[in-house]
Amino acid sequence: MERRDYLIHQIQEMGAFLARLILRLQKKEVQPWVEIASVACELEEELDFKLNDLLFLDDSAFVEVVQEKLLSDENMEQFASLLEQLGDVALENETFLRQQIYYHKAGELLVFVDRNSQSYSMERQQRIVSIRAKLNY
Repeated sequence: MERRDYLIHQIQEMGAFLARLILRLQKKEVQPWVEIASVACELEEELDFKLNDLLFLDDSAFVEVVQEKLLSDENMEQFASLLEQLGDVALENETFLRQQIYYHKAGELLVFVDRNSQSYSMERQQRIVSIRAKLNY
């Protein structure tokens, strides 16, 4: 029972951490490249992986690592939102290719969650369509 409580607590903590990062990106209080670097640093500290290394994994390895670190579908969806927002601000200091990588990885996570989830989500479907539109699929 203690192990289950610990896992639930870890999942909730990860969700709160991702929500804080998403809110910071939405506020846009500082220059986008500063915020992207800050988010990358916090992800490295909290999840023990480098964002750049993660982004350049092949899709199946990427999903596997994220699933192992984030522990739940809800957290994976939040991480997909974070990646999408990083893509939204990426062009201000990064390349078009980097923006497309953020969008692609966000889409991969959402498709994975959609395939493996027990429940259907109209919002998730709309987000997948939105990301595909950003990628010009």
